[in-house]
Amino acid sequence: MTVAHDDPHVARLVEQMALLVADEVGNPLDLHEQLVELAVANSPDVARYWKQVGHGVGVPDAAYKDGGPHLFPDAPVARVFRTSGTTGSARGVVRYTAPGLELKAIALGARARRVIDTGPVRPVVVAFAPTEEAAPDMAIAFDMARILEACGDPRLSTAVVGAGGVDFGLLESRLDAAVAEGLPVVLLGGTFAFVNICDALDTRGRIWRLPPGSAVYEGGGFKGRSRVMNVADLRATVGRVFGVERFVNIFGMTELANQLYDAADTPVGPLGERPKASHVAGGPKVRDPRTREYLAEGTGLLEITDLSILDRPHVLLTGDLGIATHEGVAVAGRIAGSTSRGCSLTLDTMTGGAA
Repeated sequence: MTVAHDDPHVARLVEQMALLVADEVGNPLDLHEQLVELAVANSPDVARYWKQVGHGVGVPDAAYKDGGPHLFPDAPVARVFRTSGTTGSARGVVRYTAPGLELKAIALGARARRVIDTGPVRPVVVAFAPTEEAAPDMAIAFDMARILEACGDPRLSTAVVGAGGVDFGLLESRLDAAVAEGLPVVLLGGTFAFVNICDALDTRGRIWRLPPGSAVYEGGGFKGRSRVMNVADLRATVGRVFGVERFVNIFGMTELANQLYDAADTPVGPLGERPKASHVAGGPKVRDPRTREYLAEGTGLLEITDLSILDRPHVLLTGDLGIATHEGVAVAGRIAGSTSRGCSLTLDTMTGGAA
């Protein structure tokens, strides 16, 4: 029987999910089982898929090119996020109800507060990402705004990418102010956005030595780009321009509600990619492509569980290769035949680079 969005069971489920992602209180396995039952009840396509491959196996990200399974078609849609797609490909579409969007916001903020630690003062968070006003259907704009709100100094923190591209005057003024006041800076953004912005700042003759506690959080990588840098070269370039020594990679997708952060600074992947951490509300695992069993070590299909997802199946096969290690799971590039991830391609264009 289909479960309506306003069913009391859904309200109780949302409360349990919020408590888990915000305060790490609750039983993840119980929530996983409830969310599996919800998806089976509300999506015949997911029920058939799981009957074939096993309950709880990640739904492929390719399913969202056609809009994907949305579990509450009876509910008003509060927000729609889209991937950009690539030339000749359909855009991925992800829909959120109001409770689902609120869970996403809670999860993003809570996770960022636990990971981004610069000391006793709130850092100046500068997002190399568009504002929500400039890109209302880009998940990265929503995500960066929630991190900025959760962790940033409210006076100086800002996004610096608008509909017309990077506002270099705003970027330079905020960094100059942070240096003058001795405030740590957190730079957030897509990997290739950092490359584009560093190239532009080189031509402007601007470099900084950002205050102690400053850090770079970048995500997206170089998959599908004509220009590729390994992690060491990227860090050298960004470190030279901003004078930062702490680097963390973030993994996010439009189809996910939360993000993954590096678990350790250990090179694992072919470009030096670091392993990503699990957390109480989910995380990455690697499945053997033949048996679909989980691998404790080795390369296979990257699957991510995200217990902050309400409106669609909470387990996703991402279309990436994963390398399982004892420290976590490194993301090692797209599987042959998979398209490049669209949200980061759009961001690259907005910051001045070509996909």
